[in-house]
Amino acid sequence: MKARTIYQLDVPPEIFSFAVIGISSHENDYRLSWSLNEYLGLKFVQAEKFVARSGKEFSRFICQDEDQTLWIISNRCDNGFLLNKYKNFDFILKFEKELTDTELDHWVQHLKKAPLVSAVFPIPVNRQILKELT
Repeated sequence: MKARTIYQLDVPPEIFSFAVIGISSHENDYRLSWSLNEYLGLKFVQAEKFVARSGKEFSRFICQDEDQTLWIISNRCDNGFLLNKYKNFDFILKFEKELTDTELDHWVQHLKKAPLVSAVFPIPVNRQILKELT
C-alpha cells in the first residue's frame, strides 16, 4: 500500500479567531440593530451587503470600537440562508476576535434580555462556519 502524504496548510491564526452567536428576532435588521444600540450602548451602522461564496447577498451592520469589531449579518435572503444548518436563527452576530467562554456567556446573557430578541445561542465555529463567514 502506498504511503499517504499529509500536508499542513499554514493558515493565519486570525482567520480562526472569531466568535459567532445566533439571534432569533421577528424584526427587520435595522430595527434589531437600533434596539441593540439602545439597549447595549453599541453603535451599529449599516454596511455594504455580505456576499456569500454562493453569490447570495445578505444585509449586515457593523459596530467598531478600539478593541472589537462586531457584525450583525442577516441569515436569510430572498433565495436562501447563509448558514443552512442554523435556519432557526434570523441573524448572526459575528465578533472579529475570539471570546473567552466567560465573555461569550456574558454576551449571550445580555442579548437574551434585549428587546426584540426572541432567542440567542452561541454557534460553535467549525469548518462550515469558517467557510461561510470568511
